[in-house]
Amino acid sequence: MIMRSYATAALVIRRINYGETDKILTLYSRDRGRFSAIAKGARKPISRLSGATELLTLSKFGLATGKSLEVVSQAEVSESFPSLHAELPRLAHALYLAELVDHSVEDHEPNPLLFDLLIAGLYLLQRVTPPELAARWFEVQLIGDLGYAPDFAACAVCRAPVPGAFPAGEMFGLSASGGSALCPRHTRVASHPDHSALTRDSLIFLQTLANLSPEDANLLPSLQLPDVRSMNLARLALRRFLRYHLDRELRSMEFLDSISHNG
Repeated sequence: MIMRSYATAALVIRRINYGETDKILTLYSRDRGRFSAIAKGARKPISRLSGATELLTLSKFGLATGKSLEVVSQAEVSESFPSLHAELPRLAHALYLAELVDHSVEDHEPNPLLFDLLIAGLYLLQRVTPPELAARWFEVQLIGDLGYAPDFAACAVCRAPVPGAFPAGEMFGLSASGGSALCPRHTRVASHPDHSALTRDSLIFLQTLANLSPEDANLLPSLQLPDVRSMNLARLALRRFLRYHLDRELRSMEFLDSISHNG
């Protein structure tokens, strides 16, 4: 049987070893979405496929259509994101972004905006400090791209504008199932497992990230960050929101938590 050949640029978002010398890759492409391919002999030290099939590498692939997996015939590195591999926190966040996309899409369903968002997120992770700032921006943008962006501007229950004129020190919230922020009158963090606590600064931070489009992502490094508590509450609220919509806990989150704990 003659296999059809084609070329595409794709990011390696997952990689597992197969047999003695092969790799099975999960690739994410702008024009073909997510798909799997086998790179035969890519683990041999002298393989011309070795570097281009490493995790978090954007490469130009030559592929052939196989029975169950595409077959990599050639590969050339376009971008290896070297700064991500130089610091463990940046690498851990990059792996998290890749896993988020991996579990947010179906095979062979192209989403050019999401592909561009992922590449932009990886570039930002190389230069934004702290890297979690880039990760929070990516989460908010991803949620919007997938069609379930929360309303950070009004309460899910009473539709009051938030943060609005509520007194200083009042706590706000985010409802995963309601898909919206919560005002201090309707936040029930202690009794409602769906509600995540947010300070005023947390909420304003999330509003800012939601309004910062990929075209304006270069402004991200200049953002004034909220205090550590507010940053952590924003992180936990987005984590709960993503867990609700993806219906899973991501393995890379455990890696991030272990790094944070050890730090």
